Amino acid sequence: MHLWDLNTGTYPWLTGVEDKETAFGNLKKLAVDYLLPEYGQDTATIDLAGLIHVEAAWDPTNPLGETQWLAKTLRQCDFPYSIVAGANLLKADFPELLAAHRQASDRVVGVRHILNYHSDPDYTFTDSPAIMHDATWRKNFAHLGDQGMIFDLQIFPDQSAGAAGLAEEFPQTKMVINHFLMPLSWDRQGLSDWKAELAKLAIHENIAIKLSGLYMYRRDWPNEAMDHLIDTALELFTPARVMWGSNFPVDRQFVSLAKLVADFEKSLARHSPDIREAVMWRTANKWYQLGVQG
Repeated sequence: MHLWDLNTGTYPWLTGVEDKETAFGNLKKLAVDYLLPEYGQDTATIDLAGLIHVEAAWDPTNPLGETQWLAKTLRQCDFPYSIVAGANLLKADFPELLAAHRQASDRVVGVRHILNYHSDPDYTFTDSPAIMHDATWRKNFAHLGDQGMIFDLQIFPDQSAGAAGLAEEFPQTKMVINHFLMPLSWDRQGLSDWKAELAKLAIHENIAIKLSGLYMYRRDWPNEAMDHLIDTALELFTPARVMWGSNFPVDRQFVSLAKLVADFEKSLARHSPDIREAVMWRTANKWYQLGVQG
């Protein structure tokens, strides 16, 4: 999940946006504060074990500011929580930034540097497809693992080979794939290609997958389609490396959190209680060091 306070932080992607639909929804609708009270309303009917806050594209010139703000904001949280901070691994001073993040909050368990590259500017998040191959970036990626920190991996399926290479070269760095690996094509061939790319990542035990963000690209989900995606993730990664995620409030434009949870639980009802618990909270609890007992 993400929190943002437009009066406190600077979020370039939510500043001066037009009231129109984009590939990820209407950003104008997202350009409003989303804080613990709003999250509390969205989770009011849900048995919440804990939460993981993933960086929300705060001002890239001051990524530490977001962690410092979260350290104060999340003191009011009634649940165990962990923080995935923002960072640019292309920067030579990344080790110092990571240390500062961890000093700001002892709940920082990893970082995210979004790597999505696409030839269509409506879908790309970065201007280079070669970031993972940069020498400084790879050195910092290795440092992340040496410090016991996670890397939240947000890429498109055709970037899987590069990420698999990272997993093999730096087995000490754990990665969690964001948003089902973000498939953009939903026809038979597209899903076949998605599974083939996902399999390249699944063979590495230091990679897990987060089942989140489905509604960013497709607004309607037949039960059989969701079943297929979830079953594919479980088949390739096993329940020990599969975890549910909300991507709220981004997906809030398209689905309520209560319905999102209910849809997943309906799909998982075909599986054993152990698998259901692993996907819905136990795996995230372990990978993100939430410390939830039970």
